[in-house]
Amino acid sequence: MTARRLQFAGLIVALAIAASGVAQAAQPASTDALTWLRKMADAAHTLDYAGTFIYQHGSTMETSRIVHFTDASGDYEKLETLDGPPREIVRDNDNVTCYLPRSKTVLIDKGQRRRFPTLLPAQVDGITRNYDLHTGAVRRVAGHHCQAIRLTPKDKLRYGHEFCVETSSGLPLVARMYDENGKLIELFAFSTIKIGGITRDMLESKYAAVSGDWKIERSVLSEHAVKGDGVWQVEDRPAGFARLTEVQRMIAGQPQPVTHIVFSDGLAAVSVFIEPLPADAPRTGQSRQGAVNIVTRPVANHLVTVMGEVPAATIMQIANSLAFKGQ
Repeated sequence: MTARRLQFAGLIVALAIAASGVAQAAQPASTDALTWLRKMADAAHTLDYAGTFIYQHGSTMETSRIVHFTDASGDYEKLETLDGPPREIVRDNDNVTCYLPRSKTVLIDKGQRRRFPTLLPAQVDGITRNYDLHTGAVRRVAGHHCQAIRLTPKDKLRYGHEFCVETSSGLPLVARMYDENGKLIELFAFSTIKIGGITRDMLESKYAAVSGDWKIERSVLSEHAVKGDGVWQVEDRPAGFARLTEVQRMIAGQPQPVTHIVFSDGLAAVSVFIEPLPADAPRTGQSRQGAVNIVTRPVANHLVTVMGEVPAATIMQIANSLAFKGQ
């Protein structure tokens, strides 16, 4: 993935920002499964927990350690990779600091992003509009019993999901994602997990004290994002995907703001980034990074990048039907 695409990947908005905007007209679903999803959505945000989990896609596997803590002052988290080059991410509410000791770099960002085990939006009822929900067997993972929940898409425009939710707390212990053909493409699973008994000092960074002379790179997001003007329209929007937000953002190294549009079906999100066509425009085309499909193409003297954890056909449909309606 190019540096430009990595910048955009960092901007994919957490699903919780406006998922209620696509919650209307939800279809009947398994009441039991929906109850479990509501419990799961709450647990990942509000519980104190610490554990080690694996992430696998294709032949790539990565192990990480996570600590999550909440109190009256807010929501805190530390994530560190245990394989390959060391990386530590410390989040203090919406303030995110990433330490890269190999390159002696500190990345400073803002905002909460969707990552395991925080995988669902705050409001989950709208998910039933585009997915059928079913409960499965009770299993045992990392020494805990968990309830299997399956989300089967109603069409080929989105991926399928399966979660295994700890029966007492609601914390997801396993998350699987399946492509439009039912093939497993992504897996998260705790190998060890402790729920409760976490203290704030367990989130202290091991690099903060030694990083005083490291290179600092500020967030690719401007803190002064402004509302977009709506001159870009998707004329053939995929069924079930609603436009959630449109803003203009300043990105590091870019002289002009980039338009960022987010579409969601209540679970999956697709981001569209639009910038003036640069003289050294990167090669256009289609690519894939894990479960994220990416399409880059020129439209009306602009460079458009569309990406999301949805099938390539969904990304292509949005990219190919994006039209400029301004002057």
